[in-house]
Amino acid sequence: MRRVGRTLALLAGATALLAATAAARADAVHVVQPGESLWRIAATAIGDPALWPLLYRANRDQIKDPSLLYPGQRLTIPDLDETPAVSGGPVPKFPKLD
Repeated sequence: MRRVGRTLALLAGATALLAATAAARADAVHVVQPGESLWRIAATAIGDPALWPLLYRANRDQIKDPSLLYPGQRLTIPDLDETPAVSGGPVPKFPKLD
């Protein structure tokens, strides 16, 4: 019976840790500094500059032109595990050539 109680306590602790980690990740924000671009922010915050469209898509309410960022803007950093593919469309099917 002690083992069950210990296991439940460990599970409760792990669940709380996961919830806290998810909440911290959901609140990831980057404050734009002078001279920064979506490309540079994606390189530092996400680890891949080519993923700048994810930043743009997550912050479309603030960014009208992806080439114009303003110092002080607070951009949400999307969670890559919950972000759909950049293309967002189906893969085209090409006709078979006989």
